Formats: sequence, structure tokens, C-alpha cells
Amino acid sequence: MNWDRLKKRLMGVALVLVLLLGSGMILEPTTQARTQGRRWYDRERREEVNRGYRDGLDRGEEDARDRKSHNPNNSEHYRHGSNPYREGFRRGYAEGYRRYARRR
Repeated sequence: MNWDRLKKRLMGVALVLVLLLGSGMILEPTTQARTQGRRWYDRERREEVNRGYRDGLDRGEEDARDRKSHNPNNSEHYRHGSNPYREGFRRGYAEGYRRYARRR
């Protein structure tokens, strides 16, 4: 009788180990796919911020040159851009406006 109980317990432990190892093999590729997707999103976001920064830099300098008030919202690019684009645009606009204002 002890032998039967021991055998059942060993089989239970073996089953748990198999299930744990199997789930690890299934979940690992899913985690990798999520991580790769996140990297792609981060890269796209950085590119969008950089594009906004470059556009804002030009527009800020242009507005300062034309003696317009400091307001990035006057740009249609800014108003219709995505959040990352607008974030970069605001920084670029401020920098461009400041640079040109110093030159005068």
C-alpha cells in the first residue's frame, strides 16, 4: 500500500514538472514577440518625435524671423500630428524660436 501511494505522488510530481516546463516553452515565444513588438513601437515613436523636432525647429525659427508670437499651435502640422510628433515639435519649436531670437 505504501508503494501505491508513493507511486501516485511521484506521478503527480512528474506531471506538475511536465506542465511547468511545457508552459515555459509555450510562454517564452509569446514574451519574445511582445518584446519585439515593443521595440518596433519604441523605434517608430522615436522617429516620430525626431521628425516633429526637425519640423518644429524650422517652424519656430520661421515664426521668430517673421516676428510672430511664440505659439506652436499656429502650425497645422502641430495640430494634426500624433502625440509623439507634437512632443518633438514643441521642443524643436522652442529651440528654433530661441536660436533665431538670440541672433537678432
